[in-house]
Amino acid sequence: MQKPFKYSIICNKTNEITETNIAPLLHHLETWEKVSENVSRLVQTKNCLVDIRYEARLRLYNYFEFTKQGKEIPRYKPFSGTEIGKSVPILNF
Repeated sequence: MQKPFKYSIICNKTNEITETNIAPLLHHLETWEKVSENVSRLVQTKNCLVDIRYEARLRLYNYFEFTKQGKEIPRYKPFSGTEIGKSVPILNF
């Protein structure tokens, strides 16, 4: 089972589909189109589709990949491998 993506970006020119979990900004969806020899304009050539069922698909993915095989779901640990919280307190009070 492949890990799900939240955003699908579809190019109107080439019909190429790219998927990502990072929200695209407007300048990612626009390209410069030549109007005449010396004039170009900025045109939106890509569309972004948001998967509203992303959280449910991610839970299903985690169930099949980790829970069903007896593994623990990896948790986000921002301070792992650092001295923060051990010798340097996180909070100042």
